[in-house]
Formats: sequence, C-alpha cells, structure tokens
Amino acid sequence: MRFIAALLVLASLAVAGAQDLKVAGSTGPDAQWQEELGRLGAPGAAIAVVRGERVTYLRGFGSASIETGAPVAPDTLFQIGSATKMLTAAAVMSAHLAKTLDVDAPVSRYVSGLTACVGAPTVRQLLSHTGGLMDEPDEFGPQGEEGLAAYPRTWTAEYCLLPPGRAFSYSNSGFALAGLALQEAEQKPFADVVKARVLEPLGMTRTTFRPTEAMTWPLAIGHRRDQAGAFSAVRPLPNDARLWPAGTVYSSAQEMARLVVALLNDGRVEGKQALPAGLVATLRTPVAAIPTTGERYGLGQFLTERTFGHGGTMTGYTAQVTIDHTAGVGVVVLGNGDNASLTPIVQTLLRAAGVAPAVAPVAPAAAGGVLSSLDAYVGTYRNPRRFTVEVVRSGDGLVLRRFGRDFPLRRSGADTFVTDLPRGGTETIAFGRGSGGRADYVQMNVWALARVP
Repeated sequence: MRFIAALLVLASLAVAGAQDLKVAGSTGPDAQWQEELGRLGAPGAAIAVVRGERVTYLRGFGSASIETGAPVAPDTLFQIGSATKMLTAAAVMSAHLAKTLDVDAPVSRYVSGLTACVGAPTVRQLLSHTGGLMDEPDEFGPQGEEGLAAYPRTWTAEYCLLPPGRAFSYSNSGFALAGLALQEAEQKPFADVVKARVLEPLGMTRTTFRPTEAMTWPLAIGHRRDQAGAFSAVRPLPNDARLWPAGTVYSSAQEMARLVVALLNDGRVEGKQALPAGLVATLRTPVAAIPTTGERYGLGQFLTERTFGHGGTMTGYTAQVTIDHTAGVGVVVLGNGDNASLTPIVQTLLRAAGVAPAVAPVAPAAAGGVLSSLDAYVGTYRNPRRFTVEVVRSGDGLVLRRFGRDFPLRRSGADTFVTDLPRGGTETIAFGRGSGGRADYVQMNVWALARVP
C-alpha cells in the first residue's frame, strides 16, 4: 500500500529529528493520497508522532469534507470517540489528587437520587470498567448539557449487570456516571471541569465537548461508505450530551500530541508541570485483566506490557492513541471515516520509530479449576444494550449462538474457549463462575454478558 510506504518514509524522517515536515515530492499528488486514504476508509486523516518531550512529526492528509474539498491540517478538529476517556480519567484523577473527590468512595456519595445498585460502584471502578454497569453505545441523543445530570438518575436496576468488582466489562454508562460525579463534586459543568483541570493546563485550547464551539474552528466532517465504496457525509454529526464523559470530544492531532507528551513525561509539557505529578502512573496502573484479549485496563487506558492508550469510534470518525512507554514514543491518528482501519498506520509509525510491535500478555484464566460438566456454562447471557447470546450443548461440546449463527467452542483453558470466526481467525470466549461453580457471566471481547436467571 503506497500510503503506508510513504508514511514509513516520513516517520523515519520524523525519528531523525524533523519537526515541521513539508509534503515530500516522493509522496505523490493529492489525488494519490486521497486514493490511499479511501482504502483505509477515510477521506482524510491527521497524524502526530511524539518522541520524548517533542512532537517530531505532524501532518494532515486528504479532505476534511468530500463536498468542499477542504484539506485536513494538523489543527483540524475530529471527533475522537472513546479516546475521550483518557481526558475524563485524567480530569477525575486530578480532582482526586486535589482531594475534591475520592475515587475510592461509592459514586452515590457525589450523585444523589441513584438506584441503589447504580450508586454502589466506586468512581475508580467506573473508570476501570469494573463497576458492573451495562454498556450504552448511543451516539445520537439530547444536546442539552443538563442531560448528563438527569439521565443516570433514571437508570433502573437493569443497568446493574454484575456486582461491582466482579469482572471487566466496557461501559460507556459507567464513564458517564464517573463524569457526573466529577461535575457534582466540583459544582460546575463537566465540560468546564475538564477544560480547567486538563485542557487549559495542557494548552489544548481548541479541544472541546461542545459542538457549537467545535464548529467555529476548522472541522473534519464525519463520513461513511456505501457498499460500492463511495463516501457520504454523516448528517447530523453524532452527539449525545448525556454521555459526553465517555466520548464525543472534538480534538486535533496537534492538540492530542500535547496530551501524549504529558503522558510520556509525568504530566510535564514544555518543561512545566501541566498535570499533577504521579497522575500518569496512576492512569496506567493495571486494575483489571481482559481475559479475551490478553490486555489489561487501568483508568481510561488499555494496557499491554509496553503500551497504553485508547482508541475511539463514532459514526463517521475513528481515532487511535498508542504510547510505547518503554521507547518513549507515542502516535496519534485521527480519521474522518466510519470504522477506518487506522491500526496499520499506527503500527507502521511505531516500527519506523524503532519500536517493536507490542505483545499482549497472556491473561490469567478465570478463578477456579476445570468444571466437571459443560452444563455449568449452558445458559442465556445478555448485556441489554449490546447483545444477547445463548450457550447450548451440542453432542459432547458447546455451541455459542449469536447473531443467528452457531459457533462451536473448543476448550483452551480452565474457563476459556476459542471459536472460529467466519472471515478467518479465532476469538476467545471466557466464563466467570460464582461460588456454586456455575458460570454467572461470559466475556466476549471487552464486554461481560450476565447470565439471565
């Protein structure tokens, strides 16, 4: 792929020390970049590479809008989806270090009027996706900021998937509730708290949760592709103020690079302590293992032995922030395409920076020995706003039924199985068992699905 090859050359120059690279003549005309970006699933992209305390490469490619042809620049804003969680976690932990909020207290200490089980998790559990709340993937919803405070107070016991601390289960709902705790503790709008505690100190002056503010700056429009591969603009842009702490920040590669510098340097940017000392180490301290992916999770950070960071997807946008803390290198890639394939770019840039691909650690199997009978896994499991699956006996084995298909399971560990995927490769399925020996949840990818009684 010529786009990837060109990035490899440019990233190599970045590693050599170039700070303000121009378009190299060898990279071809704009039409060629547009073609290569299209293969990745985005009309445009912005890229930043950080080494140590310096941004060594910063560049925009392609179009911010297929309708206007406006070019992407390093300061063009994109929605960054769940990469927002890095900012939310940093703001909450900043408040914790300032002793205005205790992340080890139940969230009900700060947010009144919650259903009892919704208010039971600690704020730290919410930030590590171990609070036991179901996931909420909504991207389109109310625009009013008052929704953040009102919405969690409507949640019924249905939102309580598992007891707090029982398992890792990715939850936008949980992050929204953690953000509300921050808002209530500081008695000012969540977006303003994040701005004061994180964005302003880092010099991220254009990064914002508010669409009407983002639209006053150069903004990349989100795009989706049809089956023929043609792009169209997403209208309206996704936004749900009730879930702002979990996603939908608008930022640029230029400003996200400042966050990466801080995360590589214990909160320092340009020689100044922008974030509290020790905050970064807290964010990337492992809290939970993810048995299906081999990763771990800290506070707003996915972790491997060498890397930490977070990706994000919104309708029309894709983002990825990956930081190799052992090499002192970080990469930001933002695209304005629906589910764009950014991983090849990230890996190419890291390799060009001399960073070997990270190997995810082998996660420990769920507690307990091998069950005497496969019947202990049989049952129906659900994460209400995500999906419901069924595990049934089939001869001497098990079958996972989901999305109208049967997936035979092969045991790979004490409580783990693998299944073949339709397009090749395998997927790990893990079960968690209660004290009675029967599985009470199944882990699929980053979600836990609780057994239906």
